[in-house]
Amino acid sequence: MHADQRYIEAFRSNDERVIRELYKQHSSQVIRWVVSRGGASADAQDIFQEALVAIFEKAQNADFVLTCPIGALIHVICSRKWVDRIRQKSRDVGVRKGEELRYESEVEGDVLIEAEEVLAEQARQVRMRQAFQQISELCQRLLTLLSNGMKAPEAAVQLQMNRVDTLYRRKNACTERWREVYQGIR
Repeated sequence: MHADQRYIEAFRSNDERVIRELYKQHSSQVIRWVVSRGGASADAQDIFQEALVAIFEKAQNADFVLTCPIGALIHVICSRKWVDRIRQKSRDVGVRKGEELRYESEVEGDVLIEAEEVLAEQARQVRMRQAFQQISELCQRLLTLLSNGMKAPEAAVQLQMNRVDTLYRRKNACTERWREVYQGIR
């Protein structure tokens, strides 16, 4: 048992005077150590507090006996907690940057893809209208009537065709002609 076992006993009995003494003796060393390794004073105070909480939790075990100076124990706990915090910050920054890059690339990629699709569809629609204007007037009327939902028998009467079969044959021929003209437009 080390002479600093009295600090462990102070944690067990909640002796504020001895715990304050521990703060005074060791907090400034921890602050200097953390600040010298890129941390802020607030980080060091958090680390020191976490170390004391860890020692307090250990002290609650009646079998725990201090075998080294309390300052050495505090330093080991603080150094490990600081290294863990730096690793966590590095991971967080890496994850954050990775997510930002992924999000930006997804958003930019999605926006670009969508924009390209819209432009391609607009160009296709323009070519379809141009091709439609190049087919015969009868074909334009026939395809317009059918696409607007008119029944084939009614369209045949309106276009003065004797039979519905004639209308269907003519529709197929008009559709084929429209396709040919469309494919010729680039």
